[in-house]
Amino acid sequence: MTKRLLLTLSGILVLAATRVNGQPNPNEHPVLTACKHDIARFCSKVPPGQGKVKACMKEHLSQLSEPCKEALFQAWLRD
Repeated sequence: MTKRLLLTLSGILVLAATRVNGQPNPNEHPVLTACKHDIARFCSKVPPGQGKVKACMKEHLSQLSEPCKEALFQAWLRD
């Protein structure tokens, strides 16, 4: 995974907004939407900050869902 893609992922994770009352947030970034379940599955016990969630996601890169991988790739292409 390239540094640029990792920086994109970390930025998105930092800016992540939670859902209110289970309703989708229309302003939510596509990568966060696509990777939300992967973050919850692999990194839910990781305290945010200091790049810990990013590192956790990187450790599980091969296990991420295809929609998450695709969203990350598309974000990388847009940058």
